[in-house]
Amino acid sequence: MSNILSVFNPPPARAIPYESCLPCTAIQSLMSFAGGLYLNLNSLFKDLKGKINLHKNPIWWQNSVKSLGILLIGLGAYRAGEVGLMVWNRKRN
Repeated sequence: MSNILSVFNPPPARAIPYESCLPCTAIQSLMSFAGGLYLNLNSLFKDLKGKINLHKNPIWWQNSVKSLGILLIGLGAYRAGEVGLMVWNRKRN
């Protein structure tokens, strides 16, 4: 079969089993924690003099960025719980 025909008539999809990846989930957890902690720092909004310019970074923007950081920390905690369950299940089986 030519390459052009395989574009219009692709072969049937193969079944790929779903497997949780322990190292991938652990890295996702760590990166979520790190990103959340970074977004919760006040130094993001400070200028070179160490003051927060409310014209460039209004309070609503600061609170939005910090809320996103809290959500990322929560996601990291959830993923860390999944890592714990994976390790627990591997030790039990």
